[in-house]
Amino acid sequence: MAINLRPAIASVAPLVGQIQADTGLSNTATGLLTTVPLLCFVLLSTTAPRLGRRYGEERTIAAALLLLFAGILLRVLPVSAALFGGTVLVGIAITGGNVLLPTVIKKRFGAQSGIMTGLYTMGISIGTAAAAGLTIPWQHFAGLGWRATLAVWAVPALLAVVLWFPQHRDPRRSTTDPLGAARGGQAWRSPLGWGVTGFFALLSLTFYTVIAWLPKILTDNGMDPTSGGQMLSLANLVGIPFSLAAPIMAARSSRQVWITTTFPALLLLGLLGLTLSPRSGALCWVLVLGVGLGGTIGIGFMLVVLRAADARGAAALAAMSQTAGYLVAATGPILTGALRDLTGSWTLPLLSLCLLVAVQIPVGVYVGKSRQLGATVDTGQVVLSSRALPQSHVDSRARLAPAAGNENSRDSHASDTGSGVGKKGEPAGRDT
Repeated sequence: MAINLRPAIASVAPLVGQIQADTGLSNTATGLLTTVPLLCFVLLSTTAPRLGRRYGEERTIAAALLLLFAGILLRVLPVSAALFGGTVLVGIAITGGNVLLPTVIKKRFGAQSGIMTGLYTMGISIGTAAAAGLTIPWQHFAGLGWRATLAVWAVPALLAVVLWFPQHRDPRRSTTDPLGAARGGQAWRSPLGWGVTGFFALLSLTFYTVIAWLPKILTDNGMDPTSGGQMLSLANLVGIPFSLAAPIMAARSSRQVWITTTFPALLLLGLLGLTLSPRSGALCWVLVLGVGLGGTIGIGFMLVVLRAADARGAAALAAMSQTAGYLVAATGPILTGALRDLTGSWTLPLLSLCLLVAVQIPVGVYVGKSRQLGATVDTGQVVLSSRALPQSHVDSRARLAPAAGNENSRDSHASDTGSGVGKKGEPAGRDT
């Protein structure tokens, strides 16, 4: 599922020149092909947890995969309405995976959330790299037009439907979950929720802007289109091991400040390099950019798991961060294209992106500190335990919670020593 969350979007970037030549779309209008899915994320991210609670996360994800398959195929039709309509369906489908996969990880892999989130973010990077690097070579090999080339990415979506089918029958679902709604309200009132959202927003804005325009930036500076697409693929390939490693390292640390600042700093360095030396140093800066993107993506999604005390909290944080975060991210490709049209150069768009990434670093300092949304009621202390609590124990604690309006409305700070306890009489687990 994770591998399919980006190819339908990333495969557009290498074909931008052909799409513009065939349809006459401007840079600003072409940026909408990347932005439309983000707008879907904004509008529907808060709906996905409700659908997951009602029908089960696994079944909702299965439906999303089928919708993704249909949306990719719709773009084959030779009319602009089908191109944008299919992109809308793609955006709706990806929203389900974006929000519900972290929830499934928190629910079913509590003690292994680091490695599972790493595999999830690695899957996103693999899908992005494959779409960026293989789209043009496959088009040349098969002799396809750009519409049919985009449709090729329906094949892995169909494979994912088959592989996911046994999961959608999973019985672990709840049709009534008032605590889930309470967690959602708590997230929107929490400074920690807004910190995670801010970090995710800046990450997403940078990621989708790079996906949309990196090949174009490089080709406008003298690189051929095939190499431009391969550079985007290279950036994502380099980032794959770091998108896996960052969540694992984060899960093994009681504080993650060093991770939430180091990778954005590398991302900033890569963007500055592309701004100042887009020709002679392109390969070097793309490699640095890839490391920064991969690690930042990994920790960005892991924060949703680390900063939530339970699966309900993870769903609430995922919904909030992706609703507000993608609203900010949706402006990236459009404004970048508009600035390029206005100035006739990539310098100002890239410098603007550098400034936003610089803001992400102090946000990373805040969200990297050990604290959780929906922390233990009894003490206010949070222990990042290596052992997941049984669901019955979590539910019993939930019944002891105060009313939704007062339930843990403050952010609770974790013990940095890893020697605290979540409740009197309970053994403390190892810090994860």
